[in-house]
Amino acid sequence: MLAYDREAVPLGEVLDRQVALLRGAHRVGDPVAAELLRGTGAKGTDEELLGSALTEEAARLAIALDHGYAGWGAARADADLSVDTRFEAAADAIQWGELTALRDLLDAHPPLISMRSPFPHHCMLLHHVAANGIEVERQLQSPPNATQVMRLLLDRGADPDAACDLYGGGSSMTTLCLLVSSCVPAEAGVQAPLAGVLCRGGAAVDGPEDDGAPLRTAITFGYTEAAEELVRCGARVDNLVFHAALGDLAAVRGYFAASVPEGNLLEQALGAAALHGRRDVAEFLLGQGPDLSFADPSFGATARGAASYAGHTEIVALIDEWLASS
Repeated sequence: MLAYDREAVPLGEVLDRQVALLRGAHRVGDPVAAELLRGTGAKGTDEELLGSALTEEAARLAIALDHGYAGWGAARADADLSVDTRFEAAADAIQWGELTALRDLLDAHPPLISMRSPFPHHCMLLHHVAANGIEVERQLQSPPNATQVMRLLLDRGADPDAACDLYGGGSSMTTLCLLVSSCVPAEAGVQAPLAGVLCRGGAAVDGPEDDGAPLRTAITFGYTEAAEELVRCGARVDNLVFHAALGDLAAVRGYFAASVPEGNLLEQALGAAALHGRRDVAEFLLGQGPDLSFADPSFGATARGAASYAGHTEIVALIDEWLASS
């Protein structure tokens, strides 16, 4: 966030200064500038994107889209909204793991904990820990001390089940669902520990609607450790697909004791087992005669494709054997 000498700044002023900052970053070859431009649909390597001219219009579009607006016109329509620079500084401190700075800001301004961003995602500070769907520059990393950051926010009264307006909004846009579908904390090795902290801090492990959304999300996005942590925290495992993804062969066998599950549940279960590397479950499900051409709409791949994407080569080989023998 740019430094300001005021606690409240018009959103339009923030946008204009960020456009200037982007153009400056582009001139000096900052790779973050290239990533912002990719958000506009621009294609190419960092070198190609940073080596071409960046017009004012293109920079404006990149900044607008980065904040979740449909375009520069929509962003300018919010120009008179107020941006609280203390909130923005706190959000920056979350990303970089600056625990002392964050604590000082919350000590001096307690209402920050329940404040929302004026930008279209309307995230609270806790949502920023998930590093998912927010501004590109806020998804650069999850810090090693991310669990301490989350504990601080929860201790200061952050609502663990508050939803935001990312990805169209809705009751599933909680910090927990955003967290267990986010590659940034997963790549940093803090995703599963953060899920545990959040659940122990009061987040509904089965989601505010009690619909199993967090576990379903972790399974769909292929985050095995996060899914296992949710189960340790008490998430319900009450359907064939969940059991298959978690590798519970005995439970999976039980679903076939009387008859083959209806619809595409067999194929969905096989896809989940393949995505999460559950070879014994996958082998059993292959024996039930699944349609191996079925592409699960939740992650857009066949079981073989899911296994290949996740790097489970032994399951790819197993499916290839079945395909060759059929």
